Amino acid sequence: MSCSGLFLGAQVSCTDPLVSAVEQRIFIANLKDFTYTSNVTETNQVDTITMATGKYFWEFEGIKQSISCQAEKVPQNFSSAYKHTVDFSVFDVSAQQRRNLEAMSYQPMAAIVYGPNDSSLGQAAFEIYGLNTGLDVASLIRINADNETGGAYRVQLASPDSGGIEPHLPFTFFDTDYATTLAAVLALKSA
Repeated sequence: MSCSGLFLGAQVSCTDPLVSAVEQRIFIANLKDFTYTSNVTETNQVDTITMATGKYFWEFEGIKQSISCQAEKVPQNFSSAYKHTVDFSVFDVSAQQRRNLEAMSYQPMAAIVYGPNDSSLGQAAFEIYGLNTGLDVASLIRINADNETGGAYRVQLASPDSGGIEPHLPFTFFDTDYATTLAAVLALKSA
């Protein structure tokens, strides 16, 4: 990143337009359970993620459009800041999952969200939300008779309102190509 201002333009590709889809699976881990290595050239890109012993990213599967994410600039007086938000549904309402959802409120988390294997996404198909300051449970709702979700839990993870705004847009995670990066993500998750 350059603090001197704008340094790059952008073109629209009519032959390879940008894909806006998100794969309906998300990987979430406690922020304290892993370390990462940033790319030396692309400062907003992660090359490797290393889990602490016995720790994992946990996979939550979605359907249709039950997983979505966004990053928005938050005006600050003396710095740049971004709010990361990840919304997803949990289609498991068991007692064990309820304990898990309650436990999510106690630790900041990070989430890996990714798009399809499409050349328009380049090295940015895999994004990591909450990498610097973490994501908190901002909302946890279940409406038993909700026809839209079938009674699933609707969870929103977001940058904390105080003391935790992210200094960057979501980082990308990339290793060699899409298939290699996907394999690296899958290797981080619980069995």
